[in-house]
Amino acid sequence: MLKGGIYITAAVFLFIGFLYMFVIDIDTFDFITNNQIKKAEKIHHINDYLITNNFNLKTFTHKITLSCLNEDKACQVLEIYKYVHSSFIIDNVTNNLSIPNPLNAFRNRQGTYLDITLLYSSLLLHSGISTYIKKDGSKYYSYACGINNFDMYNTIKTDLHSKPLAYKDIMLRNGQVWAFDLSREANDNLIIDIELFSKYPVDMVLFPNRHEMNAHLKGQYSRYNADCSLFNVNEANISCHAPQKTGIIIFKSLSDDNKFKAGIYRGGILAGDIKSEKSRQGSNCIKIDINSHGDFIYPGIIY
Repeated sequence: MLKGGIYITAAVFLFIGFLYMFVIDIDTFDFITNNQIKKAEKIHHINDYLITNNFNLKTFTHKITLSCLNEDKACQVLEIYKYVHSSFIIDNVTNNLSIPNPLNAFRNRQGTYLDITLLYSSLLLHSGISTYIKKDGSKYYSYACGINNFDMYNTIKTDLHSKPLAYKDIMLRNGQVWAFDLSREANDNLIIDIELFSKYPVDMVLFPNRHEMNAHLKGQYSRYNADCSLFNVNEANISCHAPQKTGIIIFKSLSDDNKFKAGIYRGGILAGDIKSEKSRQGSNCIKIDINSHGDFIYPGIIY
């Protein structure tokens, strides 16, 4: 009887032990499976797709920013922007659910709007510029940090002035005139920047058309744009609206042997037009639309 009781007790303990092991195995299996599911379902932040420490991108970035000084970050931001905007094709695809692949876009010179935005920020990283991407409405924007708005503005203005509408460096006689025709097809809102330097004074006058200019040169009454006209000056640096579709500007020397230099450039951007925000670290970050469409295609100009 006692022996039988021992056997029964042992059997009960063995059964309980087996059941305990089985429960532990089931719980452990559930834990591992749930972990795997959670890992598979992890939602990546958009900045997780930025490319870092890539030799090809490093070499490429160095090549397209050779014209910039080492510490001129605004120049680097602009040169990378100009190259990517002009050399990469953005697919006209909406509601694309594929995983972002900026490296593939770099290889193919083509990708989605998000791919090219990620690629641009990745190139900034390889130029030593802190960056991140944010979504605003339906669009993604890249941010280039450590650059103030005024530096970005000056860099853009320098780029605009590297492509003058007109430029002249000549000797003028007394009464001699250099004129530039501002006529164009589009009924646009052209703003021009004018810079001039001369050894002796000149008159600078903007007329609405050639008829008014001819009347002025004949000593007759004429209409002119007072905001963009200066008299008896040796130098000037001003901005003004050009007449719609027409317009002609003259520079008339008031002395002989007058060494004269003038440039007329497309204007219209002010330092206040540059868009930016502060990062969490307090750094100023220029807001950039890599697929911008507007009168001025530049970093910080948002339409």
